[in-house]
Amino acid sequence: MAADPVEILNQRNAEVAQIRGYADLTEEAKERRIAEVSERAQAEYAEAREAGERERTERLQRTKKAVFRVPVGNVPSEAEAAQIHAAFRGAFSEVLSATASPESPHQAQEKLEEIMDQAERTGDTLLARAAYHRAIDLGIQGVVDSYLSPRPKESKAWEAYTQAHQEVSQSRDIMHLLGRSLTERALSSDPASGVGG
Repeated sequence: MAADPVEILNQRNAEVAQIRGYADLTEEAKERRIAEVSERAQAEYAEAREAGERERTERLQRTKKAVFRVPVGNVPSEAEAAQIHAAFRGAFSEVLSATASPESPHQAQEKLEEIMDQAERTGDTLLARAAYHRAIDLGIQGVVDSYLSPRPKESKAWEAYTQAHQEVSQSRDIMHLLGRSLTERALSSDPASGVGG
């Protein structure tokens, strides 16, 4: 199955040209076969488009979990993992409280930078992670970068997440929607008329 819309359109156009070249078929038979080919191409395109959307959404969810997860390490019990999550919620609550109603975005950034500096100096990984998550929520890239710079594994997770987020956003922007509409129009038109190819 071809997933590229241009490939699907070209394949459909080639099949239509081949059908039009059959001298032993009536015009009615040719039109019926062309309609079948066009219908199959439209279904193939719709399936490929849906599969692409599903893949992008799943990748976004997977990468989002990787960025926002709270690492519990190799804890032997669920109770210990629950304690780590509770401790993280407490740290995040403190960070949220400190940045909940700043007078300016710059003030929130300064407060997060202070919290991150304190967390890094004291080795408080949960507090650092809480500040990182809050910086993501507020769009304070400087704090995000500060957190990620000594953490290459988490930096890769962040890059994968931002790329997945960008792909999903682009798939919903006006240019993508216009391109999809034009592709659907081309797939539903008769290539011999000049509209679709």
